[in-house]
Amino acid sequence: MSDAPLQRYWEPRRASAAEVRRLIAELDPVEHATEITHLSQEVLIPPLVAYVGYAAGFARTLGNPAVAHRIWREGQGDQILRSARRDLDTLAFFGLFMREGTTSARARAVYDHVQRIHHQVKGIGNETQLHVLGMLIFDQERADEQFGLGLFDEHDKQGRFHFWVGVGEAMRLREIPESRAEFEAWCAAYERRTFEPTEAATESFKGQLRGLSAYVPAPLRAGVRQLLIEAVRPDVRDLLGFDAPRPGRGLAGRAIAQGIVTADHARGLRLDRTWVGSFSRLGPDPDLSALGYQHHEQQHR
Repeated sequence: MSDAPLQRYWEPRRASAAEVRRLIAELDPVEHATEITHLSQEVLIPPLVAYVGYAAGFARTLGNPAVAHRIWREGQGDQILRSARRDLDTLAFFGLFMREGTTSARARAVYDHVQRIHHQVKGIGNETQLHVLGMLIFDQERADEQFGLGLFDEHDKQGRFHFWVGVGEAMRLREIPESRAEFEAWCAAYERRTFEPTEAATESFKGQLRGLSAYVPAPLRAGVRQLLIEAVRPDVRDLLGFDAPRPGRGLAGRAIAQGIVTADHARGLRLDRTWVGSFSRLGPDPDLSALGYQHHEQQHR
């Protein structure tokens, strides 16, 4: 994988979806995994659909009671009290990963800061981080399949796999599965071993719904909330205590997601669109010390 991302794939210009796909097809999924991930995950996917895909994956991580209770913190966690800020900061961090790559000096500063946060939060161990990494690899793809968007193919799936594995290596995670199939099997085994319903998981997901609702104008909130509920895997939805969509509602969710993508692509896609630009509440070059979990806020509660 290249040391620093190739900036021509972040040019300040518009391109058609077909051109973006051609750019992706020309790139090597190992050597240019960062560039493929940027183009497929930040450029091809509208920010709102990306947020839904992330949120559905986050909901899956709540299946482990240990994770859910760290997020909930008896109703005092950031996902409960500062839902929108927590989501936006998390998405901005992931955007920094994609913007800086995995091996540059600037990337190293970002990954070191994230691991300092994990140390402060406590209990965010190797297995938990591996499962989150699996969410980042697979849940955008699952949302793509769930809503019939057709944005991804096997080539860019391999590119994103190699990118997120590179992120795991940069975070100094241990025993990262070496293939997509092995990683999917690892996630399934982890979930069979750890998942069970908890109040903490249900309440934390309610916070996730509040965070997503705050991202869109009021008239869109009911539809977007339903879109997220539909995007959550059925077994996870049951674990969280949320009902399955009523008959026909799932088709409505698919139409909403496809409409968002169609409208977004019709305007032409900005190659310089990033998750940092779409989600950072602190501007295009956020102060890392002000982004994410703030230890002093927890101490003064």
